[in-house]
Amino acid sequence: MKKIGYIKASLKEEVEEQSELLIAAGCFKIYIEPKEHLNYHNKATLEKVIDTLKSNDILVVTRLSILSSSVQTLLEIMFTLEEKEIVLEAIKQQYLSSNSYNLDELLFFLSEFIEDIKVEKQAYGLQKAKERFKRLGRPPKLNAKEVLKAIELKQNNTSQQVANRFGVGRSTLYRHIAKQKKTG
Repeated sequence: MKKIGYIKASLKEEVEEQSELLIAAGCFKIYIEPKEHLNYHNKATLEKVIDTLKSNDILVVTRLSILSSSVQTLLEIMFTLEEKEIVLEAIKQQYLSSNSYNLDELLFFLSEFIEDIKVEKQAYGLQKAKERFKRLGRPPKLNAKEVLKAIELKQNNTSQQVANRFGVGRSTLYRHIAKQKKTG
């Protein structure tokens, strides 16, 4: 019986952090999925790991979401491991497949898995948007021309009158003016 670790680089947990946890858990050998295989479908290293494992060996991951990005694929992997009599351990989730769990515990592990996948996909999407220089968040209420006009109008009118003219609140008006003055 030997412990084998499996790592997939993710945005939530980097390779170094995962490897430290797997070493501390007593893994005999650690396999790392290359970054090129991050597209959730191509997991050649995971297939290789499962093929090399023998009965009563332990496959160790930090979280179940490292293995898969869908419940169906996770269950397929778990059934494959069960058929080969391989124990699955997820360190951070205190999950060990050789234990018997009641329905509440299994649902808890699955809900935690689904939440991890949501967070991972959201972080992946944000990273891709930033790489394409997409603006994130709500668009500004006032454009640069309107802010300059608001500054000009504010000299002869109250802040509330200027804010009403542009259909924004006073705090929004102040924020845009302060940002304009800060940038030059």
